[in-house]
Amino acid sequence: MSPNQINPEWVPDTDSFSIDTAFTPPETIPPDPPDDHDGSFAGASYLSSYSVPEPGSTFIIRSVSSRQIITLLKGQVVLAPPGSFGSPHWECVETGGWLGFRNVAAYGLLGRDAQGLLCCSAKLHREWEKFHIGSRSDGGYVLLMTHWGKLRPVGIKEEKGEEKLAMIEDGKANVMVWEFVEV
Repeated sequence: MSPNQINPEWVPDTDSFSIDTAFTPPETIPPDPPDDHDGSFAGASYLSSYSVPEPGSTFIIRSVSSRQIITLLKGQVVLAPPGSFGSPHWECVETGGWLGFRNVAAYGLLGRDAQGLLCCSAKLHREWEKFHIGSRSDGGYVLLMTHWGKLRPVGIKEEKGEEKLAMIEDGKANVMVWEFVEV
């Protein structure tokens, strides 16, 4: 079976509770990098040659440094470890030359709210859901969003003592490098 095929199987619940939860099958989670046994990896410098986002394809969007993936969990856009609960699959769409990412489970578009925090509530691909993908010479991509006619990177922003995915307005701190894994 190829890594892009899913072979779902029913597993009976062993307790008396009946709760439906989302589960990402292991076949759709990209592998972590192999150990290089010399200690030079340390996670942050690992880059791989994954796909360039194209409209009509579905991706897992993964942070190169943390290996966590952009996931819709309980209505919030979060960085989560691969295999955790939530919906990590994003269909790439295009409108007027701008890319967008539609969550395949919720059918909402990845975008930002008035505070610049990432969200997934819009059904139409408009200004706050427009993305440009900036290729880096050393590998990976920077996710860029439009803001008053300028492109701003997506990264981590501290909000009320918590780290959240957001459009970074100052363009300096906490900008992240991403890779797109086609599923």
